[in-house]
Amino acid sequence: MTIRKSIHVKRPIEAAFRVFTEDIGRWWPLKEGYSFGGARADQIYLEGKEGGRFFERFTDGEEFVVGLVKTYSPPSRIVFEWKAPDWDAPTEVDVRFTADGTGTLVDLEHRGWDRVGAAAAKSRDGYDGGWNQVLARYAAA
Repeated sequence: MTIRKSIHVKRPIEAAFRVFTEDIGRWWPLKEGYSFGGARADQIYLEGKEGGRFFERFTDGEEFVVGLVKTYSPPSRIVFEWKAPDWDAPTEVDVRFTADGTGTLVDLEHRGWDRVGAAAAKSRDGYDGGWNQVLARYAAA
């Protein structure tokens, strides 16, 4: 039940990593429905350190922590938890960056769906398509 996606971006590895992590709030499609806050969606952050938070801040100031950063290894890898409010346990998103000519190959693996519980099958299918949209926005940034 692992989701795997790959995309090539026309940026050097350092820039590709920085845009994915530090600039996530600039390109993540919060207003297009990729938010746990719905209409309250405002900002998304990924704190660049192990133990850092991956979280949303809603328009009313409330914060929702999606998960914690497990591995932060610039410019080649970041691993963070992902947990929806109704899931039994978090999943894990592992993003690897590999220099590839004048650009960077970005490989994303979203795993741990067996821990989610009853919502796993339905959620997984939605995320499979959702990651395509998210990565397209990232590549455009």
